[in-house]
Parts: sequence; structure tokens; C-alpha cells
Amino acid sequence: MLALVLAVASSFPLSFPAYAADPFAITSLSRSGTLTWTRALVPGICTIESAPILGASWVPVRNVFATQADGSATLPPDGGNGFLRVRTVDIPPTESGFSRLVAAYGFLETLAGNGSGQLDGTSYWQDGYEGGPGAWAALSRPHFAMADRSGNIYIADKGSHSVLRVDTSGNIHTHAGSHVGGFDGEGPAPATSLALNAPNGLWVRADGTVYVLDTNNGRVRRVTTDGILSTLFLVTADGSALAGGRSVWVSDDESLSYFGALTRVRSWTRSGGLKTLASGFTELGDIYVETADSVLVCDRGANRAYRVNAAGTKTVLAGNGKSGGGGDGSPALATGLFGLRGIWPMPTGGYLLLTHDGCQLWYLDTAGIVHLLLNGSGGRTHDGDGLYFYDPSVPKISEGRSVSLDYSGNIIVCESDWGYVRRIRFEPMP
Repeated sequence: MLALVLAVASSFPLSFPAYAADPFAITSLSRSGTLTWTRALVPGICTIESAPILGASWVPVRNVFATQADGSATLPPDGGNGFLRVRTVDIPPTESGFSRLVAAYGFLETLAGNGSGQLDGTSYWQDGYEGGPGAWAALSRPHFAMADRSGNIYIADKGSHSVLRVDTSGNIHTHAGSHVGGFDGEGPAPATSLALNAPNGLWVRADGTVYVLDTNNGRVRRVTTDGILSTLFLVTADGSALAGGRSVWVSDDESLSYFGALTRVRSWTRSGGLKTLASGFTELGDIYVETADSVLVCDRGANRAYRVNAAGTKTVLAGNGKSGGGGDGSPALATGLFGLRGIWPMPTGGYLLLTHDGCQLWYLDTAGIVHLLLNGSGGRTHDGDGLYFYDPSVPKISEGRSVSLDYSGNIIVCESDWGYVRRIRFEPMP
């Protein structure tokens, strides 16, 4: 039976004067469990809480990013009566705003990887891992991890020449590739029957369609939701290996793609084929396409992130170009982001930044200030599983490869060389 709506509240009442005459309010709770509200603080976070009876402690149920004043969330049935309330907080580009963002996240956990494999060019996959817990499987230099809307997480596992999938129960499966590097056809064919060769990037549509940068085969491959693999296009004119190829993005209608090619960001269109969007980079990491006029680019070799417009003009977004300087609470342009490898936008308007050599995860706010979320160090650094994620004094991660946000707001961090995929849960601690 659906819970009764009791009240709304804000953790920061000082934010309320803007809505003094018409405050934040719950507007409905449907029989299917969809809760709606209006006039939330933006950008901000709405936290749904429940209590079995009045006077009992409120327990967090779910967080939702507020990018507009009206919002909603669908809750699982709890099987009994109770009470719900929603709290809204804003996330301004200030120290207090960063503290509110940190408070909205909870446990750190390992989704995949047991840390037993490090050597490049070596596959650590074993048949016994298939269908078992992801955290029991050895990964082989994973390079990108990203989720679909259902919560499945896909991993470009370079050294095992495959795309792996961690399902919503935490079990791991081979999604594409045969775990033997090579090329044995364009497809279409079942994705696990065709070889990949050192996949070094992927992109996942909401419906679970996966695009793979098949680096040493010089192709972008598509895996449809029914598990069929085929070639979308060649990333080199003759399909030869793409030296320094990292990261790929494909539009939902498959009319446009961007990918990294060591010192160049290249594009592909159905009508125009391959072109160079921007060049002159040192050693590219990941890319993220915000709009047709905003491609976010990490240059690991230059220790910087750029925004590239449709004309190919580069503007520095973060990093001072060095391995050190600045730091937590400092301007992003004055901070050394050593080996900046991963970038992902946050619904707050800020960005997540992940460094390879620096082994750190940062949050860049809209005022241009960076805040340290996860600290780390080189080697087999792996700490903090099952604990509250935020403690910058304790190294918890190793070399970063990619960072992404899933559809529930969880942060997914792909680490290599030891091979882990970690998650920071978007839910406050009870």
C-alpha cells in the first residue's frame, strides 16, 4: 500500500525567501508510486525520506537532482502504510554548496575487478567468472565504464579484448568479443562470436545499445539490444589500428560520432565521412559531447581539459598544464591535474574530473573552483569499500581511466592499471 504524503522540508531554510509566498511543495502521489513536487531549489537535490509512524526517525529513500523547479520520482512499493517527505537543498558554487553535494552521496563500493591483473596486453579473463559476482572477476586494464537506463554497466576491458556487462544483481557477463584479440568479420553476428582487438572506449545509449572503439581493428562497432554486433564505420581509411585511439561518442540517430585519435579529435558523419574537429593535443584521454558546439576533451599529456566548439577552437576548462599547483578549493585553471583522463558533466552545472597519474577524482563547480572528492596514489591502491566515500586524507583509488554518472546519479569510476570499476552511491547515509 502506498505511503501517505506528510510534509516537505529543507535542510537549509535560509534558501526559502525566494519562495516565501509560494513554497516548495509535494503536488501528488500516484497509485503507481510516482511522487511529484514543485518549486524545488535549482540547481539542487531533492531527498525523499520515509517514516513508519509520526515521531519516528526519517530514513532517506532516494535522491534526485533538481535541474528544474518541477520534479518527480517513482518509488518502489514498500508493502505498508507510512509517511513520506521531500527535502530540497540548492547546490551553489560555494564551499557550503560542495558540502551539500558531498552529503548527498554515501558508500563507496567495487562493482567489478579483484585487482589481480596489471600487465598491459594480458588477458586475465577466466571462463569461471562468467555469470558470477563482478567483484570476483579479474579485469584486464579496463578503460571505460558506463551504464544504461536500466542500471547495467558496460566495461571496455582492453586486455581481454571484450566488452563486459555488470547486471543490476552485480553479476558479470561477456557482452561482446571472444576474449581473443583479432578480427574475424564485420557482422552482423552474435556479439560474443566476433573478435574485438584492444577496445579502448565505448558509449552506451539509454536503451542499452553499445558502441565500441575497436582500436586495433580501426573500427567503431555497434552492439544492439538483442546482442548483435556489426561495424558502424571505419575510424581509419583502411581499417588499420588506430594509434592512441581513446574514447568515442555516437549520437542516438547514429548520424554523428566523435572519437579521440592521440593528438586529434575526429568526427564522422554518414554524409561526410571522417574529418578532424581539432588537433594539436598532446595525448588525448576521454571526450564528452555536450552539444554540437561544445565537445569536452581531456588531454592527458597536457594535464588539461578543453571545451572545443564546432569551429575547432579550444578553450581551457581546467588545469594549469602542470602536474602540481593549486589544489582543493583553488581555481581549476591554477590547479595541476596530473594526467587528466576523464570528464563528465554533473546536473549541478559542474563537472567531474578524473586524473590518471594524479590518481584523484575532482568536482569542478560553476565558479571554476575544484574540490577533491576521492584521493588516491599509484600502484595497487584500493581502500574504502563499504564505507562513506568522502575522506580526502585516505588514498582510495589508483590510476583513473574514466568517470561517468549513471541515470540514478551514482558516480562510476573506472580504475586501471590494477583493474577496478567502483561506484559512489547517490544516497545520503542513514
